[in-house]
Amino acid sequence: MSIDKATLTQLPAFQGLDAQQIIDVHQPEHFELFEQQTQHVQAVGFDTESKPTFQKGETQTGPHLIQIATEHYAFLFSYHQFQHPVLQQLLANPDILKVGFGLKNDRKMLHKHQLQLEGMFDLSQQFKSFGYRNQIGVQTAVALLFQQYFPKSKRVRLSNWSQQPLSAMQRAYAANDAYASLKIYLVLQQEKLKSK
Repeated sequence: MSIDKATLTQLPAFQGLDAQQIIDVHQPEHFELFEQQTQHVQAVGFDTESKPTFQKGETQTGPHLIQIATEHYAFLFSYHQFQHPVLQQLLANPDILKVGFGLKNDRKMLHKHQLQLEGMFDLSQQFKSFGYRNQIGVQTAVALLFQQYFPKSKRVRLSNWSQQPLSAMQRAYAANDAYASLKIYLVLQQEKLKSK
């Protein structure tokens, strides 16, 4: 099943995170908050962004941003922060699920930065097991599960993610991608428990 664009845009808007809930991780207190927020969770929303390549043969140097979302915050790590032990530990911890869409490529790209990604939970595979044959992304999943429209700006998606600081639109786009993935996962887990 697929939902056409016209139907999608008629739906009420997805309630994402406020600007104050989106943390650009730079300061020691940001890392502390990240550690607190992820200490006792079983899953986090996960995504990465890369500066796009437009030339044929141009090497992809990404990812340039890693997004980790909890139920209350999204943490944005620029590539300058990739080697920080708290981020590395979370990514490598198989007991905390990293929940997102189409994660196979993320693992490969993170490997180039000597980052280990364990405990991946690919939501696209989940929808396959429900009988959806087409590849389902976050926008369609939000529409199916919440009856809400999750806007995805192509202009923002193809913007330069290696530039710091990020624009307000980039921050909101990146944070809510990871946050929506976590919300989808939590709803699917509840449905599973109900059907037992």
